[in-house]
Amino acid sequence: MQDLFFHDPARGERISYADLWSEVSAPEVAQAPLVRPGTAGEAVRAIAKAVLLRRALTLFDSDFSDAESAALGGTAAALAARGHGRGVPERDLAAALEAARREPGFRLTLFTSGTTGRPKKVTHDLAGLTRMLRVSSRHVASVWGLAYNPTHIAGVQVVLQALFNRNPLVHLFQAAPERVVEWVREAGVTHLSATPSFYRLLLPQATVLGSVRAVTLGGERAGAGLLAELAKLFPAARIRNLYASTEAGTLFEAEGEWFVVPEALRDRVRIEEGGLTVHRSLLGTLDGGEDGGEWFATGDLVERASGEPLRFRVLGREQEGVSVGGHKVNPAEVEEVLTRCPGVREARVFGRANSVLGQILCAEVVAGAGFAEAEARAWLAERLQPVKVPRVFKVVPAIRRTRTGKVARGAP
Repeated sequence: MQDLFFHDPARGERISYADLWSEVSAPEVAQAPLVRPGTAGEAVRAIAKAVLLRRALTLFDSDFSDAESAALGGTAAALAARGHGRGVPERDLAAALEAARREPGFRLTLFTSGTTGRPKKVTHDLAGLTRMLRVSSRHVASVWGLAYNPTHIAGVQVVLQALFNRNPLVHLFQAAPERVVEWVREAGVTHLSATPSFYRLLLPQATVLGSVRAVTLGGERAGAGLLAELAKLFPAARIRNLYASTEAGTLFEAEGEWFVVPEALRDRVRIEEGGLTVHRSLLGTLDGGEDGGEWFATGDLVERASGEPLRFRVLGREQEGVSVGGHKVNPAEVEEVLTRCPGVREARVFGRANSVLGQILCAEVVAGAGFAEAEARAWLAERLQPVKVPRVFKVVPAIRRTRTGKVARGAP
């Protein structure tokens, strides 16, 4: 494992640090400035090469169709183009990684998920992407599980954390839960970062993953109930909640649900009318420039606990709210309670148009042993207001998810 950089157990693909170094240290190196990877390994290799060569990279989502990719600039001709230049001048990989953090040149362009429209370009420099990077001798023996799509911001940051500490990466994104458990154990994964949806899929495995020392969650609301269950699944792990976005990278972390804005960011974070806004200086370069003004609305609804220091927790996304008879319902809140109901393995709550109420609340459930709709309704009724109890339940084999692995919102 000492020289291993990336391993995809499902495909049998391996990349060693020696392989990576031989590619970037040649007298002349060809690099694709635009990449739409066919595998996670291709994405990880492209990111690492661009960092070490201090060159720009545009990384397209591997799930983009040819038409989507071309509309965003990734035509077949553009993706086939290669840039040529000298390899890294440093004597070894460790020196090259140090130089990459000191010297400008690397730029990474990613695309937003496109769940609210056409994906938009966001370009980050290495300083922004590594804002919360931890590099030290304490991390030398770490093994990272890559449970995010590496063409999205969260996956990129896991890749960089592993790369700068010379750690192995084990690809787990979209793997079956039983395979995840198997591979985490086989590889001795010590650090795992994923969406709450990913962790909820692991919980029914009813096992203890004792090698994991650090667990982070991001991308969706993570309630107290899930955090308590993860403490049982990962008894040796420190569990942290991260707040991040494609536009800003990682900004805050918390031990539980409540984020504390650090002193250094105090004057660049606001809560306005229940929504979180951040100063444009915290963002990457957005497609279209700075026409949006000095402050950027993240689209996240939050609850403030205190003002000095500013403490808040995320309630959900603004556009995901469901209006039921004039009452605004947060689907994530209902899901959090529903997934704690006996017999419910997973749940997705969403709104559907209704001529009388405007929308009605619906729930899709992946049922486990002992599930009964009447008992699920009673469970919710004891814990939530009547308007938050779904009118329609449907048992499904799997929950629909987005390209990033989050629960998909909206009616099917």
